Amino acid sequence: MNPIYCKYSNDRAVQFRIKTAIYQEENGKKIVRKSALNAAAAEHIEQIYRHYLQMKESFRGSLFAPNQCTRTESGVELEFVEGETLEQYLDELYFSGRYLKIIEEMKRYRDILYSLPDNIPFQYTEKFEEVFGGDTRFGDCPSLRISNIDLIFCNILMGEIRTIIDYEWVLDVPVPIEFIVYRAVHYYLYSSTKRKALLDFHIYRLLGISDENVEIYAEMERNFQKYVAGSKTTMPELKGHMLRRCADARTVLRERQEDFVQLYLDDGTGFSEERSIKKTYYYWEGMIVLETALGVGVKGIRLDPAASAVMIKNLNVWGDGKKITPGESNGLQIREDMYAFAVEDPQILVPFSGEVRQLQVSFSVVDFFVPWRTDILELARKGRELQAENQALASSNERLTAEKAQAEQYIEKLHSKWFWRVFSKGKKILKK
Repeated sequence: MNPIYCKYSNDRAVQFRIKTAIYQEENGKKIVRKSALNAAAAEHIEQIYRHYLQMKESFRGSLFAPNQCTRTESGVELEFVEGETLEQYLDELYFSGRYLKIIEEMKRYRDILYSLPDNIPFQYTEKFEEVFGGDTRFGDCPSLRISNIDLIFCNILMGEIRTIIDYEWVLDVPVPIEFIVYRAVHYYLYSSTKRKALLDFHIYRLLGISDENVEIYAEMERNFQKYVAGSKTTMPELKGHMLRRCADARTVLRERQEDFVQLYLDDGTGFSEERSIKKTYYYWEGMIVLETALGVGVKGIRLDPAASAVMIKNLNVWGDGKKITPGESNGLQIREDMYAFAVEDPQILVPFSGEVRQLQVSFSVVDFFVPWRTDILELARKGRELQAENQALASSNERLTAEKAQAEQYIEKLHSKWFWRVFSKGKKILKK
């Protein structure tokens, strides 16, 4: 059995220092092993197995289930499960501009937690205050008897049953369910700058989390990080001490009126930097043109016309000399060939039939360092809100149309019945 990955978590308090290793057997099967780095951390490892058994019971009959865990002489051994994480699925929705669907998935995640059978009213305990601090005060709120506070989207694999692949941070004390939801959403929104467009949607409010509770949960998270780190300095604290104000790369590029266009080619495994073409340009160039030959196997194309908030005009996409109409984007489409992007990562999906061999993209750029930038950004924000409302209305309209069709079919079948024909004739006789 060969080790293919190893991580030493020695930047924590002594009682949480463990080793995580992935081993591969000769037949290709992989397993995960966790062991204590010292005697003080042995209890932490033992708790992982105990919490596995508790979560199996807690999630029984729900959409969630922990991956299999067994005890060994040196620690615990966990089943190595592969698949698409909930975080990756949300990213697919994000890059296709389906923001409303992202919120629906987050609400579904929230509702599953609230529907678990071992929900209990929240109660303060000494352990809770040890982990999260004593300055956090809640009203009546539901909590979980066994609280996996690290139930973030990257720790959940998609499927008919969603598998929880990491449950090291499970507490035997009640923790508000809303905090677990907040933490999952927080790490999704802020662990990558590529998801900035979602920050305008006030997702916490849409999930029913008040601004006041967001502040409380942020303080709880800081206290939890201190609890894990012990006497060591946490990463946020380290950044606060060491980092100095510096110029943002996008600001430098803008001052030079410089940017770049990037074309991503999807071969069926998604968009990535390795399968992309980039070209630097200056705003004053006028028309920017990018041409490339497409190889066999390209299944999707995404155009990133800039790396900052801009307006692009005169957009034209040609495939083998034939004009292609651009698809969805994360900006505001003002007219057919004009877009305003209020995000730092403008994106436009290009419909692709798989038969194009030569692609040409051309457009001109207007920087948002102009007096009317605020107005355009506000229009973009309202445009996204209207887009989300339109998607909801379209979904409602489809449902009503389907219900109407079912009703018409029912009436048609009813008219063909013998008692309806008799009833109709009886009505005519009575009228005479």
